[in-house]
Amino acid sequence: MKITLSNNTKKFISEKMFGLFFEDINYAADGGLYAEMIENRQFSFRRSWSGSTTNDYRTESTPGYGWNIHGLKDSAEMEFIEGDALCDKNPHYMKFLVKNDSASFTNKAYDGVCLRSGASYNLKIWIRNPKYEGSLTVVCKSSDGTITAAQKEIKIEKNKNWQLIEDSFTADSTIKNGTFIILQNKGTVDYGYISLMPSDAVAGVFRKDIFELIKETRPGFLRFPGGCIVEGAVLSNRYNWKDTVGLPWERRWNWNRWSTHNIYMWTPGKLAKYFPYYNQSYGLGFYEYFLLSELMGAEPLPVLSVGIACQFQTSEMVKVDSPEFEQYIQSALDLIEFANGDVSTEWGKVRAEMGHKNSFNLKFIGIGNEQWQTDKVNFLERYKAFEKAIHKKYPDIELIGTAGPDVTSEKYTTAWNFFNNEIKANKKFTAAIDEHYYMKPEWFYEHIHMYDSYSRDIPVFAGEYAAHTEHRENNLEAALTEAAFMTGLEKNCDVIRFASVAPLFARYNYAQWWPDFIWFDGDTSMATPGYYVQKIFGKYTGTSYIEHSAENAGDKIFTSVTTDGNNYFVKVVNAGDNPVELESIHVDGDDSISRELLLDSAKVIQLSGKSLSDVNVIGKEENVKLEEVTASKNVVIPGLSVSVFICR
Repeated sequence: MKITLSNNTKKFISEKMFGLFFEDINYAADGGLYAEMIENRQFSFRRSWSGSTTNDYRTESTPGYGWNIHGLKDSAEMEFIEGDALCDKNPHYMKFLVKNDSASFTNKAYDGVCLRSGASYNLKIWIRNPKYEGSLTVVCKSSDGTITAAQKEIKIEKNKNWQLIEDSFTADSTIKNGTFIILQNKGTVDYGYISLMPSDAVAGVFRKDIFELIKETRPGFLRFPGGCIVEGAVLSNRYNWKDTVGLPWERRWNWNRWSTHNIYMWTPGKLAKYFPYYNQSYGLGFYEYFLLSELMGAEPLPVLSVGIACQFQTSEMVKVDSPEFEQYIQSALDLIEFANGDVSTEWGKVRAEMGHKNSFNLKFIGIGNEQWQTDKVNFLERYKAFEKAIHKKYPDIELIGTAGPDVTSEKYTTAWNFFNNEIKANKKFTAAIDEHYYMKPEWFYEHIHMYDSYSRDIPVFAGEYAAHTEHRENNLEAALTEAAFMTGLEKNCDVIRFASVAPLFARYNYAQWWPDFIWFDGDTSMATPGYYVQKIFGKYTGTSYIEHSAENAGDKIFTSVTTDGNNYFVKVVNAGDNPVELESIHVDGDDSISRELLLDSAKVIQLSGKSLSDVNVIGKEENVKLEEVTASKNVVIPGLSVSVFICR
């Protein structure tokens, strides 16, 4: 195979093109990227479930979920009381009465706490103890109780008001799925909030290993907080960004829309699992999403509700001509002020008080998630109302529309016809249209050129896409499929503005959806073959796409070439079983710049495997990973591989 580059034929490609989509699904936030180790730390959990009819979603308060008396049950009394709590938004606290000398209680902590020997951990405990004086002892033991990994005694004085106790400890041993215990002497203490965080959490918020994995993809943007979670199963469950700012213990908790999802499994022999206690503490809220974007060098791209609950789940919505709908629009305006406003503004001051005086430089907002127009749901009218209000006050903010949940139905066609018509009179009406598609590998191969024929009048945001193999595994087949499709996205960089696969995260044994691109448990995270594809395309996007030809490539070879002005990034996807010899990479054009790119001087990064079914398994050595390969004059590209040649 010979690849010939046309040096005179280039088109701009944004370095921000490939990014990340974050949704709190599969315990991606609490229990995942958010480094908090305690579950139900503020006694605010709710159990949720769906009824037998539309709009029938029910919840009940379960403040004691995850908390239990340790040891003899009659040694103490544990009571969860509503009212006079640490924060009115989360109205419960735990009263713990020790009857004799001492007693203790434990927290479920998902699958138990995981500590690393030599690592330090930070404690925050809000207590009220008008009559109790002495100490509390925090202990972390192995699951069988034979190893004490950490023990910290904390002296406390009587206080009739809530007081914050802050301390830290260093683990003496490594434990996995261990027991978190608080030991109390005789007497009564009220607990309003109990937190345990690793001291190496990035910015005091993000679990370090997971943060480093996503940062390594060099994301151009971060779309958040979803996804269907934006809409909520019902409107009372929707994601309200104002509930997620301020001090962590002052944020209103919410049950998670995915807790009521009718979960089904795609792998034979696996039974359906339900997660009725899946909640959102909002410790990872809008401020943290903006901060995460900044730390990764990504553009923040929040998505906001338009007053329509998830159309797959319910028919609930607020009327467009109602005061309630105006509140949704005002919430969007307030968010822009929160992100960009001067400290003299109401919401800019809130941001500054949280620790970020300077603007987050928000440029984009998504209006709605997967809404679509029907006889009863007037999404398009809502979009127009948002656009008018936002651009009246903030004309430079760019808005992202939505084409609905698919690219194959009348929903999609209706949306595109609407936006194409509106853009003729108002060039700022929309900056891009968000398209979603979860399809079989065959569909992606058949649609690699789908954007060749798209109008260039409105850019596209491929906001959620993923190849779904037969059993929805994160295998090499899915990764190769997506890599091949992404060569088509790069080729059409003049219409594709943003692109992100979905979902991003899943906690092992806590997943409602897959495939997912990073899996983790309490102390280990794992990159999948699909993750490495995103890393290749994210790191080696360049600033210009180069038209090229691939001679003798075969029908299972897919290529893309970009440049950053100093290097050429030649991507080759070999989705076939057979190896292919790459003889040369040649640049055509003016004789003064035409030259041969010698392969023996190229740096080659390669992802390959032996079988389409190859997967990585958490806690084990990776079967599929990126490797740097030594180049030579003639390079053999193995079958089932993705390669990028970095040539000068």
